[in-house]
Amino acid sequence: MSSQDNYAHAKFGIDEIYIHEGLSPSLLEKLHRRAMFSLDADDPIIQKYVSNDMILIFHNQTPTHSLIYRFLKFLDQDKNREHFIKSNTLINEEELFSAIKSKDYVLVTHRTLVKETYTPD
Repeated sequence: MSSQDNYAHAKFGIDEIYIHEGLSPSLLEKLHRRAMFSLDADDPIIQKYVSNDMILIFHNQTPTHSLIYRFLKFLDQDKNREHFIKSNTLINEEELFSAIKSKDYVLVTHRTLVKETYTPD
């Protein structure tokens, strides 16, 4: 990871980022259930700026939708975008499991997630 990559992380308080071209639907669902929150294709900003699945891990900052939107816009406009994505792309999903085991994270995906609906008895 280059210093430019670290700068992008630090600027938005992101400690770790994992990008995947397409997590399996079952893994995506599991990650969605454990995430602090998820952003998906139902969100117009996600539709505009996201083309991969991302796990964003925060150690010292509480993430907000606004913070993540600003990061995605920054990444979209960054001239080193392709390099950043390539250098943060997961090669082995096992890396992801050890990384998120006991950490808070936000899931960002270009696909639509299944939302649970509450129906009173």
